[in-house]
Amino acid sequence: MNTLSSSSPIVKIAIISDLHVMAPELLIKDGDAFQQYLNRDRKMLKESPEILETLVNEILELKPQLVLVTGDLTKDGERLSHQIVACQLQRLVDAGIQVLVVPGNHDINNPDAKVYDGDVDTPTDTITRNEFADIYHNMGYDERSLRDPDTLSYCREVSDRLTILAIDACMDRFNTFVSRGDARDHCKTSGTLDASSQQWLVEQAERATASGKHVIAMMHHHLVPHFHMEETLAAPYMVHGAKQLCQRLIDAGVHGIFTGHLHISDVCQISHHQGKMVEIATAAAVGYPCQWRVATCNTTAGKMQLHTRTLFSLPSQPDFGENARNVFSASIPTITRGVLNRYWSEISQAIDNYRNKHPFMMRYVNLPDTPEAIADLLLKHLQEPVTRAYMSFAEGNESGSDNRKLVEQLIKGVDNVVNETVRGILKPLAKAAMRLRIYDIARLVLRSILEDRNDIGTKHETIINDHTAIIDL
Repeated sequence: MNTLSSSSPIVKIAIISDLHVMAPELLIKDGDAFQQYLNRDRKMLKESPEILETLVNEILELKPQLVLVTGDLTKDGERLSHQIVACQLQRLVDAGIQVLVVPGNHDINNPDAKVYDGDVDTPTDTITRNEFADIYHNMGYDERSLRDPDTLSYCREVSDRLTILAIDACMDRFNTFVSRGDARDHCKTSGTLDASSQQWLVEQAERATASGKHVIAMMHHHLVPHFHMEETLAAPYMVHGAKQLCQRLIDAGVHGIFTGHLHISDVCQISHHQGKMVEIATAAAVGYPCQWRVATCNTTAGKMQLHTRTLFSLPSQPDFGENARNVFSASIPTITRGVLNRYWSEISQAIDNYRNKHPFMMRYVNLPDTPEAIADLLLKHLQEPVTRAYMSFAEGNESGSDNRKLVEQLIKGVDNVVNETVRGILKPLAKAAMRLRIYDIARLVLRSILEDRNDIGTKHETIINDHTAIIDL
């Protein structure tokens, strides 16, 4: 037993995220239906139960006092998958390790909970919010936690000097099901918190801080941008109103948060007049780079030392890490096409909005009008550098001369896309206008990603080690 001493100043924490466990019973026969699903986002789903079992074995050897799981425990909220996850995590609980979980956008009331049999997929049981709390009752949802009445958020005192604020910002109540009469199956990726839940979280943090405790938050969605304009360019990965909520939590004494969702290993921070918030995003265990975290908190010194671990092999697959890397690299075209198809209505609406705001410039732009054609255009000019950039971002610690060159290659690719889509006698003028509006923004976005710059372009600009950071509590 490795029970957490309430008076110990040292708390060792393991952090895992985006397990996306798929019960083997859900794949009766591989075929077009399952491959179409994988085309949206290439995860190592067949290996996912073994990945979790291997992670649990490694955590048991590490003997931390606490394990945090920051959402997307299952492929798509299937009851059978939740049962596997809960059974594996119970092994940690049985060893005397506290386990705390929060749901991700895949985990509850999900229309993508399916059984796959060749070319056919059929719905299978998903779970409700109450059932999530029941399944993970002794992993954050028992009487030792204070619960927000409106969400699956909770506050848990894990030692005399440390409190965990678990935040649920998932929007599964807005998911739609064809089987329930809706026009389409759709799972909401975005995150939001009502004013009452935000107030509840702030009050818990204030109370814990006032009693002399350090407070660490955990949430599936991002609270701090991991690259320039993430809140605009990748809005579904950030909680709605993140900046205001972040400021309120900083004011309440919270300066660190563990997240997942984007499947990257990245540490970022944002500064505020009352201090700063450092966010530690942990990569998906179910796909490259297959990483997880260990954080050692010294509650007396008010410091947390972060280390990153990588899952290189499985008992049945000694070269798992290399296989996962190859799958990830080869999947960029199918992921691009799958994402564009899945979110085409949102993408086309964003293009229309931009066209309405900038009618002169867009008059000379001939963008493809189908997701397939846009995918062809982007892959033609950007596939190789985007693959390298995406893999570098996911791995963490991107900063380096090679990546500075990669920024220029990506800008050149964007320039080639512009050359192919801008037309007419005023093409030079339209290109100049696009250059003013797009290129400087693109350069900032890419530099923030590939040079690992936080708060880029401001007096608070910093570079933080994504793997071995020392963080103030």
